Amino acid sequence: MRYYELVDDMTIPGRWHLGRVILPDGREPPFMEGRRFVDEGDLVSRITHPGRVLEFCRTTFAVPVATTALANVISEIAGDDVQCIPVTIASQKGMKVINALRVIRCVDERRSEFVKWTKDDHRADLAGEYRQITRLVLERGAIPTDAHMFRVAGWDVALIVSETLKNAMERVGCLGAKFVELET
Repeated sequence: MRYYELVDDMTIPGRWHLGRVILPDGREPPFMEGRRFVDEGDLVSRITHPGRVLEFCRTTFAVPVATTALANVISEIAGDDVQCIPVTIASQKGMKVINALRVIRCVDERRSEFVKWTKDDHRADLAGEYRQITRLVLERGAIPTDAHMFRVAGWDVALIVSETLKNAMERVGCLGAKFVELET
């Protein structure tokens, strides 16, 4: 099985960009932590840069958003590892936040290139955590065979999809998604 980091395709000319996903009271749900969203009201995101509507994109703070058709395919393959939550975006109907619930400790530190926070940094509370990963290599043996969408423990900005999910997303249409193959 091959794995890919799912990122925004920033090369699409005239593409839209979405701001933060927020609740009615202005709070941002923690969608990067692998926790199930408990309904606390309707989610809203605003268009910060108008343009071509995409089938997949990540918001200002990297929250994945997809069309209902794409979200359904993701949910069908990833199962309980994802939560698809409706989000209101201006007059654009049928968009959903994709909340990846599975988090896997799978960084191959021998082959990856990274920097960790130290107690001497301005964020001493993060000492020992990844500060930056410039080359992400996954430890294949740490990834369960049924993992099709997940976040990387300690580097939650990375959203990983299996080759099976990538292929299904491409079949249904995923304009805006870019798949960067990762070494395992």
